Amino acid sequence: MSKPRPAAFVFPAFPTEAGVLVALMSVIWLSGNVVGGPRHQDPPPPAPAANGIPWPVVLGAKVALAQKNRPVVSRVVLVPDPDTWLQEVARWSPLGQWPVLFESDPRAGAFIRAFQPDEVLRVPATERKLPADPMRRKILMLAAAKIAWGAVDPGVTQREIFDAIGWRPPGFVVTAPDDPAWPAAVALAAGRGLPLEFIDDELGEVGGEMSEAALRGFERRLQAAAQSTGYDWKDLGDDLDAIAICRSMPGRCRTTPPPSARVTLPGRGEGEGPYATVDALARHENGDRWAYAGWIFGDEVRSASMAMSSLFLQRRNVWLVSGYPKTGGWANYGVEEAAVGLAESGYASLFFEGEKASIREWRRLLLGTIPPDMLYLNSHGNSNEFHLFEDARAIPQDMPFSDRPMTLSMVHSFSLQRPDDPDTVGGRALQRGVYAYIGSVDEPYLSAFVPPRLQVLRLRAGVPFLLAGRWWPGEGTMSGIWKIATIGDPFLLAPPPDSVPVPWVAANQAPPVPGAVRVLEDAKAAMQSIEEDPTRAGEAIRLLVMLGNDEIALQLWDKLVADQDPAAVAIAAPWVLDPLFRARRWQEFVQAYERVPLESRDADARDMLWHLLTPRLSSIRAPDTIMLLRSEIRRPQTEVDLEILMPHLDRILGDGAGQAEVRRRIGIAKDARRRAKLEKLR
Repeated sequence: MSKPRPAAFVFPAFPTEAGVLVALMSVIWLSGNVVGGPRHQDPPPPAPAANGIPWPVVLGAKVALAQKNRPVVSRVVLVPDPDTWLQEVARWSPLGQWPVLFESDPRAGAFIRAFQPDEVLRVPATERKLPADPMRRKILMLAAAKIAWGAVDPGVTQREIFDAIGWRPPGFVVTAPDDPAWPAAVALAAGRGLPLEFIDDELGEVGGEMSEAALRGFERRLQAAAQSTGYDWKDLGDDLDAIAICRSMPGRCRTTPPPSARVTLPGRGEGEGPYATVDALARHENGDRWAYAGWIFGDEVRSASMAMSSLFLQRRNVWLVSGYPKTGGWANYGVEEAAVGLAESGYASLFFEGEKASIREWRRLLLGTIPPDMLYLNSHGNSNEFHLFEDARAIPQDMPFSDRPMTLSMVHSFSLQRPDDPDTVGGRALQRGVYAYIGSVDEPYLSAFVPPRLQVLRLRAGVPFLLAGRWWPGEGTMSGIWKIATIGDPFLLAPPPDSVPVPWVAANQAPPVPGAVRVLEDAKAAMQSIEEDPTRAGEAIRLLVMLGNDEIALQLWDKLVADQDPAAVAIAAPWVLDPLFRARRWQEFVQAYERVPLESRDADARDMLWHLLTPRLSSIRAPDTIMLLRSEIRRPQTEVDLEILMPHLDRILGDGAGQAEVRRRIGIAKDARRRAKLEKLR
């Protein structure tokens, strides 16, 4: 990513510059003359706010204004634990902020490759541990958010800080002090200038359903939190129009929508639940919206990664894939027009439709990582499958690996039914580093989704990503309480490249981080010690890969293999799989995979193996490679991999080998449904 020149920071007079930025964005939205804009009939723009500008544009412009005046230091700091994470975020100030990630984060390397910092630092664990007492934890979290905006007096409130610079936030953040997603809340509050509020109620498991009573109780708490900020919140177009909910809660809910918020389906009558919890929240008793919500859940490592990706990464490269026919209602979800509009606005964009969106071509795309920052994907199916062109079936394991953290807008009925389950489409995507996601928790019907061309037009006008994927009040029945979920930061923007310039500060011009060590120096030290201790090569490769230096990491691996030190190779093998996969060096990947201890072969490594080999199966002649795949058939849908592999078992091992494997699998299957699916292969 090319960076603008370093810039000094001077806090602006917010209202004046905000007025200019809003005016520019509103011209884009209201003119309807954006290059590459829609040629189909679209819903009218939302009702204007008091100043005559649509409220979604105002919301996006306020977020953009904060970004334009938040200097970003070109460094990444890696920490060992949550205590140290909070300590490092508390070093942010109006003079500069920088990403703070957990070193154990499997997505850290992808983030660093996308961010391209001047330096990557690691810090030792702090001796200051987070207190167990919830009230004291809240005080520390609030302190970090306030310091980032210039507080020096611990007694000053966020409202007083914001008032001093004329800042009225576009929304607020909610978490619980003991919920593992609290780092996302602190980061967003500190990075975007948002009130940080706490709701401690136990709400239930992510993959479950929230009862109507629990939903109503949580809604009351949200409204009380909004009221406590002191800002206007009751209507869209006032101060608080978005909420970042950073805590565990069920993704689905049961409720009886009021008449004005019921969804009526043409020819089917009123729709029924379950509904997306984030869509049912931030509404008055009559169903009218007062805000839109985004949702971040998960452990400290993942929640921090999602927030940092939203705050610090740019979104320039977009892929659009549609398996839909260009007939009937499906035609409205074509992606070519959206891709053209993106390209004309300065994004790098590619689209895949028709045969280019077949399962064969999709699997070719999966050969190694894919490069987009944003992916639009049209498919259909259930939570454990998605269908591409001509109804070809793919499974969660067929979700791509991205070279960098990525956003996803997926037109698909059930992808987020159980977002915490990696054996579902949405769960697998989130596990792989998707940090903002528009999807459905249940059957919503096609018209519930905003077509890609309209989403793209909204993005180009500065509307936040998650909000661009929702129908707004006045745009038809689908704006009622329904089934589209929005996971991630609701303030995340993806405007045309360079339209919202960010002031950068070179790492050597920023205050040093006490106790920090450059990861590059640690990598050099590990490399220098390999002669004496070859097992140090594994640590050197791990650090080099995290720094984005695949080339030297692979050179080290090649030398390690040539030196034939089994212990050193076994230690290094798990760390070299990622760069080998990105380089598409499939033969070396297989050799490295075979050297990975069985207990270290995780689901991602197994999926990489299948992604690299599936499109090449017809050309593979080595029995050992085919037998490796036979031993690494993936669960729970073993019949899918087995069906792919059967003809090649016959080709390599002799006629009947495929059926013999089917019979063996049937014999060991413990689940009756799995046995029934395997029986269909006989």
